[in-house]
Amino acid sequence: MKKVYFLLMALLFTSVSFGQVYLSEDFSSGTMPPAGWSFDGLPNQWSSSASSNAGGSAPEAKFTYINQNTTSRLVSPVVDMTGVSNASLSFRYFYDWYANGPTIGVATRFGTGAWTVAWQVVPSGNQGPKTQIVELTNIGQSNFQFCIFITGNLYNVDYWFIDNIKLFTPLLLDAGLASVNIPRYVQAGEEFDLKGVVTNEGSTPVNSFSVTYTVDGGIPQVHYVVGQNILLGNSYTFTHNTPISLQDIGSHEIVTTVANVNGGTDLDLTNNILTKTVGAVSFVPTKKVLAEEATGTWCGWCIRGICFMDYMAETYPETWIGVAVHNDDPMMNAVYDAAIPGIIPGFAGYPSVTSDRTAGDSDPSDLETGYERRLAAISPATLDIVNYEWNSETREIAFDLQSEFVADVNSELRFGVIFVEDSLSGTASGWNQANYYAGGGNGAMCGFESMPGTIPAAQMHYDHVAREILDSPYGTQGSLPLSITLGSVVTYHYTYTIPTTWNYDRLHIVGFLLDNTTGEIVNANNVISTYVGINSPEFEQGIAVYPNPFGDYTNVNFTLESPCKAGVGVYDLFGKLVYSVKEYEYAAGQNQIRISSNNLTNGMYLLKLTIGNQVISRKISVIR
Repeated sequence: MKKVYFLLMALLFTSVSFGQVYLSEDFSSGTMPPAGWSFDGLPNQWSSSASSNAGGSAPEAKFTYINQNTTSRLVSPVVDMTGVSNASLSFRYFYDWYANGPTIGVATRFGTGAWTVAWQVVPSGNQGPKTQIVELTNIGQSNFQFCIFITGNLYNVDYWFIDNIKLFTPLLLDAGLASVNIPRYVQAGEEFDLKGVVTNEGSTPVNSFSVTYTVDGGIPQVHYVVGQNILLGNSYTFTHNTPISLQDIGSHEIVTTVANVNGGTDLDLTNNILTKTVGAVSFVPTKKVLAEEATGTWCGWCIRGICFMDYMAETYPETWIGVAVHNDDPMMNAVYDAAIPGIIPGFAGYPSVTSDRTAGDSDPSDLETGYERRLAAISPATLDIVNYEWNSETREIAFDLQSEFVADVNSELRFGVIFVEDSLSGTASGWNQANYYAGGGNGAMCGFESMPGTIPAAQMHYDHVAREILDSPYGTQGSLPLSITLGSVVTYHYTYTIPTTWNYDRLHIVGFLLDNTTGEIVNANNVISTYVGINSPEFEQGIAVYPNPFGDYTNVNFTLESPCKAGVGVYDLFGKLVYSVKEYEYAAGQNQIRISSNNLTNGMYLLKLTIGNQVISRKISVIR
């Protein structure tokens, strides 16, 4: 638990190993200001953010821009530093730059006296995420305070995220394991690397250390790092030289430890160990990447979003889903729009994007990179839209979201639904699109450079538009149990009445599976399908695929009530079509399509049977 510590007496250590934490705060209470803290100027600009942009853990402190020239301070509680002349102040931050102007820094004072600047910088671009350490001198009084401040033209900062504030006297020798980077889920038997960051939190430079990991308490694997000169507050990023391979399906505990610092004993062992849980899965579920874009017709740079969103939809139609969340125009969904700054990590204004609500891409031009990064991440579950019904008279739709889990999960997962509409248009001025690429001065952008600076509404239509999100921007609370075991199938039912202003024929239903603990979307789908059990050869709703797994061939059997066209497509896990049977008119009654494995390698595939306008999805695997 994150707490504020006021330690007013020195620990009974020798002068060689002396170390002390006088105050620490990492904003876990979710309230701003935290207990004992205060604001000086512009209190409404500081808030608690359910993000981890500063590089710590959520929540964190967040300063939001304002069109004003002034100073704003986040002020610490009074700390009794009697007898402690000097100390170090460390904090993590990410500064989201908009334009040059503001100064950020740290200042100190005694009682209600004037502030004295201890450190300051004028950012000329994004800063961090990083750890900043400020050495404070001559602070040995009972009424000491410090502040973290921002001053100047505060319109020219987008956001400033701060976390993990600590006022301390460093130990002589103290290396900390700041983070460990390993996948949350992996396919059983496949190798992956353990990576991480070690920081020097002591006054002596760190020149060597060891990193050891164990899997489920097994044989320790040791990696040595030598020949470094890591100063106080600096970090070293390592990759362990022994990859990990988890053979058994299920959850595995990986414990990583830093030791042998400079060939001796680390004086603080509380920050040397991190434990992670990795799930080894039996197969890799079919995954789609959900990208969300902040946009608006008033935003001239958002032409870039239109261009790259359309490119992604055309290039990766089977595995990418785009959602354009509009701001301050006729297509705005107010609830969804208000949540966007918290949904997009490091939100930097318009246009901004995120893939699966993870950090790593922010501009629409990053969408392809973000897609590739997220497509490689293994989901703990499938996601299907099943049992779909539409009543054209009442305009009510009903369906289930359904997930089959390939790993144990002990986290708050939520189902959610987004209604997305294509080809929207209007005649009012709010439908006109601002275009900063007009004339070509800002380069080519999908032909918009040849269109006017304000594109008339009659020449525009808008795709991927977010119409509604259920039951909130963060899904449906309680839609999945908190503890889910491997092999479980979880279903949740939704009903919704489509407004008459929406065009049903241009509507897409997007289901998503959200890890509400981390904020990450772990899977998504926009294909309405009929779920068929993995191992069952019996007919379900008249459809069966057997044998499965198969060697040379498998059969797709289906029953038609009346003559209808049907066809089959087989896709690999990257969404590429690798086998197809063209649509053909089949007679009423039982029918069969045979699929040969001649051009298929061993592995998992997604089979899609199209019958009329219905698509039935089925996981299949080839084993020879």
